[in-house]
Amino acid sequence: MATTMTPLQPGTEATAQTAAFAIFGSDIPPIDPEDYDGSWRTTLHVIAEEWVGEGRFARHAARTATAINELSAMQRMFSVGSPEALTAGTALQPLIDRCRHFGITTADLRRHGAQLPER
Repeated sequence: MATTMTPLQPGTEATAQTAAFAIFGSDIPPIDPEDYDGSWRTTLHVIAEEWVGEGRFARHAARTATAINELSAMQRMFSVGSPEALTAGTALQPLIDRCRHFGITTADLRRHGAQLPER
């Protein structure tokens, strides 16, 4: 599974800190003091490595695959534009956004059971 991080613009320490909380939310793992040099830009990569080591990327891909399948089921049951399907789609969007940040691909989601249409 890919572990790429979205690049940040130079000199944007505050943006890096904001990105850490936006991407990882309250899921930021404890960081050893020797891994933190006072820079959130460096810390983002340390956090990403922790996520890979703890299997969180795979769990996120599996959670997203389940949500995709639930959305498809809602669309089949209630129709694509129904309030139920729109609610499921809204709940899915943050999961998809996090996949983009983590570099989780469509192929990764398929491996975790997402039933996506073939192109």
